[in-house]
Amino acid sequence: METSDNAIDGVQATRTMAADSEHHKVAEHALAMLKVVYSREGPNAAVESAKHMVVVAAAVISQELGPAEAQRFLQVVGATQEPIH
Repeated sequence: METSDNAIDGVQATRTMAADSEHHKVAEHALAMLKVVYSREGPNAAVESAKHMVVVAAAVISQELGPAEAQRFLQVVGATQEPIH
């Protein structure tokens, strides 16, 4: 049940972020950067760049809000991924 709760938290967080235009702009910029990496260096480089973004975000969250909040962030990231078929 915890995974389902995390997925719900992720959906709610995404809605909150989308509602906040400043956060939405930041997300759009990050996506644009990943698209540039993808087009110039390919999918593997884009995946590595995305991983680095998540690691840096978790480090900042941990420093600013504490390790428990960083752990919640990482759980949301994991829970919002589509199941692999």
